Amino acid sequence: MICILGTTVESVLDQALTVGGPAALVSAADLAAARARRGAHGERTLAGRVALRLLLAHVQGDELADAAHLPVDRTCERCGADHGRPRSPRVSLSSSTSQRHVLVAVGPEKMRIGVDAQVLPASIWPGFDTAVLHPREHRLHDNGDIRARIALWTRKEAVLKAAGVGLQVDPSRLCLERRPVLERSPVPDRSQQSWWTVSGESPPQLQGLHVCDLPGAVPRALAASAPSTVRRIDLDAVLPLS
Repeated sequence: MICILGTTVESVLDQALTVGGPAALVSAADLAAARARRGAHGERTLAGRVALRLLLAHVQGDELADAAHLPVDRTCERCGADHGRPRSPRVSLSSSTSQRHVLVAVGPEKMRIGVDAQVLPASIWPGFDTAVLHPREHRLHDNGDIRARIALWTRKEAVLKAAGVGLQVDPSRLCLERRPVLERSPVPDRSQQSWWTVSGESPPQLQGLHVCDLPGAVPRALAASAPSTVRRIDLDAVLPLS
């Protein structure tokens, strides 16, 4: 099972005030990373790190007071800076922020997971199709639908995160094939969920990954090394107001 928490920057930071503020829920390294970024970027960083620690504590059955002390390593595997994908013993982690939106996930240790959320732009930037669409996907996205394009980008970002390669792999080399997967819905109250599978012509390091859309005001996606049941956790469950 993969647990996800989708919320907003404002909700996380405001609700954290009931337990002493966001600083009480994150590590010194998390605070330093947030303070190194200015304005809204810093707030997004802080909210994302608070949300991930809260979800991790909830999933593991830890006390809220222990959230700041849970081992979450974000060392970049390429440069050593504190901006790499999050890692913690016995689980797999992923997080994403986009403007005011926050999405975090905790999964089983041996499962590769990745999440992404993207706010819809007013228009698609020049060169998007060349940079993002696989040659087989151009014919599927020739109607100028902004949400469809950003949803595809979100799925690809989630896959690249799950693979641990980020934009080292050109997104246009990744082709997703939509296939029905006979698994329980990853979203409660839906009878069936469609998953996309990484096609055989995609780069080898992406093979074996699957991705599905998550409902929300903006495009959101979850990628995993196997289709899985997904449990949505509310912010109130991980950070009660009283």
